[in-house]
Amino acid sequence: MSVVNDQIKLEEETLIPANRIFDLAKRLLKNKGAVLGLFIIVLLFLSAIFAPLIAPYSYQAQSLSKMLRPPGQGHILGTDEFGRDMFSRIVYGSRISLLVGFVTVGISLVIGVVLGALAGYYGGLLDYIISGLTDIAWSFPRNLLAIAFIATLGPGLLSVMLAVALISWAGFARLIRGQFLSLKEQEFVEAARVLGMSDFRIIFRHIIPNALAPIIVLTTLEVPKAIIVEASLSFLGLGAQPPTPSWGSIMSSGRSYIAMAPWVVIFPGLMVMIVVLGFNLFGDALRDSLDPRLRD
Repeated sequence: MSVVNDQIKLEEETLIPANRIFDLAKRLLKNKGAVLGLFIIVLLFLSAIFAPLIAPYSYQAQSLSKMLRPPGQGHILGTDEFGRDMFSRIVYGSRISLLVGFVTVGISLVIGVVLGALAGYYGGLLDYIISGLTDIAWSFPRNLLAIAFIATLGPGLLSVMLAVALISWAGFARLIRGQFLSLKEQEFVEAARVLGMSDFRIIFRHIIPNALAPIIVLTTLEVPKAIIVEASLSFLGLGAQPPTPSWGSIMSSGRSYIAMAPWVVIFPGLMVMIVVLGFNLFGDALRDSLDPRLRD
């Protein structure tokens, strides 16, 4: 009976208390950068979800009589070289950015957490092999490695997501490995071993929940990186293919008209900058709130 009670107590101690979540929310709401970043992120999600209701026109509706019209005249952000409404295309483009950002980071998170956990928990030869693969992946420029993957897989949105995911896992793996090297020596892990728990349960039930804070912070900082990579690859013609609206592909098609119609490049570029700024502001504030050494 004592062993069962000890096990229940141990599992309760590894859960995140509700008061810590409320305390974190209060600290974030006091941070102006966090509020601004969260506001931008919420607007991005709303524009992606309700794009058909927000966009006044279809993103692929062409009207050559209205080509390259400046902002105004029924088109708040002007039109592109095919007479398509820029505002509608940018609103629908937010779906591509969110899809690529979260899908790629989700895949790389799973890969990085699994490999980092195995390397940090077991050590030895397994740690040596995984750490070597992580260092190799970390040493290559992100965009260059993504282009190499897409050259093999072929251009397209799916290829971009797979390429970005396959080059982004190293950061998560290094972070999780470091967390496991520290946490596996803690008393609650030793107690779990004494109680006869399996390695799988110790890793996923006790150690990973205690490493969630840095994982969440890194996730919020990796999403804007994925958005930038997608925009860069689409600008080069390797990402979303026409007529699918991507901020990068919109800028790419408008660069030939930048002298006579700069809004075709400026507005999608501003959207990339604003969204990346929003995620970075929120991620930095989240890091400061979760790290006791950085609190006021």
